[in-house]
Amino acid sequence: MSASTGTPRSTESALAAAAEDHALVSVPESERRSGYQLALSPISVATALVVFAIAGFTVVLAGFTVGLTVGVLVAAFAFLLGKALGRMAFETGMSSTITSRFFGFGFMGSAIGSVVFAFMILGFLAMEAALLYQGTLLMFDLSDSWTTRILVYGLMTLLWIALAIFGLKFALRASGVLTAVTIAVTLYMIIQIYVIQGADPMDVFTYPGVVQGGLWPRFESAISVMGATAGTIALVTTDFARYCRNRRDVTILASAGPVTQNIVMTVLGSLVVIGGMPEVVAYLLAHNAGMTEPEAAAAGSSFVMQNTGAFFVVFAGWTGFVTIYAAQAKAQAINAYSGSLSLVNLVDTLTGWKPGRAAMVVIGNIIALVMIAAGILESFSTYLAYLGAMTLGMCGVMIADYYLVRRTRYDKGAQRVEKWNWAGVITLALSAAVGMALMATDVFPLGFLVSFVLALAVYPVLRHRMPEGTATSFVSGEEAVEEAH
Repeated sequence: MSASTGTPRSTESALAAAAEDHALVSVPESERRSGYQLALSPISVATALVVFAIAGFTVVLAGFTVGLTVGVLVAAFAFLLGKALGRMAFETGMSSTITSRFFGFGFMGSAIGSVVFAFMILGFLAMEAALLYQGTLLMFDLSDSWTTRILVYGLMTLLWIALAIFGLKFALRASGVLTAVTIAVTLYMIIQIYVIQGADPMDVFTYPGVVQGGLWPRFESAISVMGATAGTIALVTTDFARYCRNRRDVTILASAGPVTQNIVMTVLGSLVVIGGMPEVVAYLLAHNAGMTEPEAAAAGSSFVMQNTGAFFVVFAGWTGFVTIYAAQAKAQAINAYSGSLSLVNLVDTLTGWKPGRAAMVVIGNIIALVMIAAGILESFSTYLAYLGAMTLGMCGVMIADYYLVRRTRYDKGAQRVEKWNWAGVITLALSAAVGMALMATDVFPLGFLVSFVLALAVYPVLRHRMPEGTATSFVSGEEAVEEAH
């Protein structure tokens, strides 16, 4: 039937367009939005369970004062990254990995950035699901069997796929309400701990942390947990900055995620985790026959990272359980969405095959399930730090290319785009390798920061030595996008 008669074909076309969401093309001016509307996207990610875990664990390690100080510093760093990268996405109107075709890596080289960002964001998708799974086990007193895993993870995966393909706009519309509900339930838990149970909040604000050896080791441990996420929230911000109407909107968008993630969540997370730890220890004693109190206390620390969803269940019962699923739905939709954008670019640049974003959402969720099976929670800190070296190296190359080499000059239609920007590819490989080697050998646990600084310093020099066209061919700026249609 014809489109004019409201036929199934017109409905199918509308659904297909909604699913693609300009995955490989520039966002048209008619669909640009204000920074305040777009800010709900990174805020949704920044109020997720894994961020709650990072904030609480940072304070457990380093103490409240050091943890909050590091939170402010990381928020400032992530804001600068998000604003710098967001302006680039605003200019191109395309996602972070498509934008890297023009700045830093070239048409084919952008596949490397896609691999880096996809594994980081899909890792968050996996970790969030694993935390929800632990909360579900606690709520229903289930055993961790293969049957339970298949059922719970299977249902969650189907939900994330549906939301990321067709429900993203709904999730974003509801994200303001869901974020408010998440914070309200968190405040309820804080009231339970400090007003009803009578805990002293000063015990949190003066909490020294478990890391021994003075100020620097505590500062270092806090940065090692929290700092590696700066590149991730900046790249998520970049994916939505393509919808901004002007640079002021980019600034508003870039500030929302880091402030919420690194400052607000550090305060709320520490109040719940530190104040709620005695009840968690009591719970572990009651549910693990033969466990001594010292063993329960030690287990409580790991409980923060591997069972964060359970805090909501322990203190808020069914309300907490429903809240973590409702709150996670919005965050998981965005994680799956951003991951699919990276995978779309990866497949398109390497093969020329355009399977569509919907197919990449499914593949991304399968990758997340593989990560869960591999035990991602057990290697959480190492995973974050190493991928942080790669994401920050990628950010450094893109920023250096756009601001230091090109001096913010960009004309999509007029400029040529290399298939491979070897200066960028080599810089990313070098900077990430150095950062990871420093962390792997314990020479410097904050190697991911070295990766960023090294990328900023090396790329302009290498670009001078390897100017445009070195060992590669070109496509036009328009072709680099039109080939993706």
